[in-house]
Amino acid sequence: MPFILAVLPVLIIEALVFWAVGSWLGVGWALLLMFGLMALGLVTAPIEMRRVGRLAAAQKVSAGRVAGDYGLLTAGAILAGTPGIASSIVGLLLIFPPTRAVARGLAAKKMMKSIEDLGVRSYEATAARRPGTSYGSFGDPEQVIDEPDESEIQDWTRNVRPEDFK
Repeated sequence: MPFILAVLPVLIIEALVFWAVGSWLGVGWALLLMFGLMALGLVTAPIEMRRVGRLAAAQKVSAGRVAGDYGLLTAGAILAGTPGIASSIVGLLLIFPPTRAVARGLAAKKMMKSIEDLGVRSYEATAARRPGTSYGSFGDPEQVIDEPDESEIQDWTRNVRPEDFK
């Protein structure tokens, strides 16, 4: 059931886009456009993957950026190869470098937020299971240090420097 709930909106969007293009250009041209976009995506994705690999080797691009590019290129190739005009257009947007850079930035921002949330949730879960335990002192176990409030954490993160961790 959850699979159908996830796929149903995509099918509806694809059908509506095909209907709109078919009524605008005609069904034959809409089919030709759909297959043309699929072919364009399936031809450009491997070319772009090779280009990303050559650039990574030549310019010493970070591994995270290369992995992100390959992931977005793979998703773009899958979407471009899926029959449908809308999915092929989204796939092509993920394949071409300018729009892929925008998608990579958005994905990186979302991932950083998820990692931060995971850290906060893990700390809260651990602290809840060990009442009276302080993670801020190795001194007297009876001495409980108050947990920092949100403003203290924000002040610290605003003023943190890489030298603080050496």
